[in-house]
Amino acid sequence: MKYQKLIIATIATLQAIVAIAQESPALTDSYRNDIGIDVANILTFLSKKNESYLINYKLHLSEKHVLRSGLNLDWSTSKDGYKGIGLRAGYERGLPIASNQWKLHFGADASFSYRANNFQPNKAIRCGLHPLIGFSYFPVSRFSVSTEMSLNFFYTDYRNPSSFDPADNENTFDVNIGSVGMLVIHYHF
Repeated sequence: MKYQKLIIATIATLQAIVAIAQESPALTDSYRNDIGIDVANILTFLSKKNESYLINYKLHLSEKHVLRSGLNLDWSTSKDGYKGIGLRAGYERGLPIASNQWKLHFGADASFSYRANNFQPNKAIRCGLHPLIGFSYFPVSRFSVSTEMSLNFFYTDYRNPSSFDPADNENTFDVNIGSVGMLVIHYHF
């Protein structure tokens, strides 16, 4: 009888602990995908930043770990225009701050871009590495707004086969602070 009361008390205590404890939602209960658009580039089309990617996609592996990608496309048929494409892929880690509506994220991206002028044979290939830090705000579960800044390290290969000027056929290294002023609206699904 003594052991039965001990077993019943232990089971009741364990049930109470499980009922009180809060479990984080399973990955299947949250949204694993999100797509985002940089509205700052749309609203301020005159001062577009090349480091900011217009369309973004994120795959949430867990609550804290995210794979991210971005796409930029500039395509013009005018004589003084150019054709360009930019791709970016990376990793992001998120941490909730203050409440579940605010999140700090940090990570790094690798990028590749190609740009060719329509009126000259100039071409530029740029590769980069971008450590970043940013904030996200979730007013509702399906939508969020985020901004971030990054330190950009670029290697650029300029080529103009019809030029004899060495500056038209050179490789450069650049470092700058990018994505400042970026404002991305995300839809989670």
